[in-house]
Amino acid sequence: MSKLKQIDEYTEETGEDILVLGDRSDRNLYEEAIIGIADRFGMQSSVAYDYDKVIEILTEDMSYEDAVEYFEFNIIGAWMGETTPLFIRVL
Repeated sequence: MSKLKQIDEYTEETGEDILVLGDRSDRNLYEEAIIGIADRFGMQSSVAYDYDKVIEILTEDMSYEDAVEYFEFNIIGAWMGETTPLFIRVL
């Protein structure tokens, strides 16, 4: 089962509204970068993404430097509320 399908099932079970990167037309663009669902005390769950994998996906259409700049400004810099996705640097 795809990760997005698992997230959809989770939201149906819990009633939580979880944001994923991209809009409805391209929400699967970053699917391979999804690590899982993160929980924090007193907050709703959020989707956790592999930081480096998101940049790797962006470099398919732009240089590494442009990908990092785009990522930092438009993705990490986009606060969308309590369920804003998390980005984890996997060790």
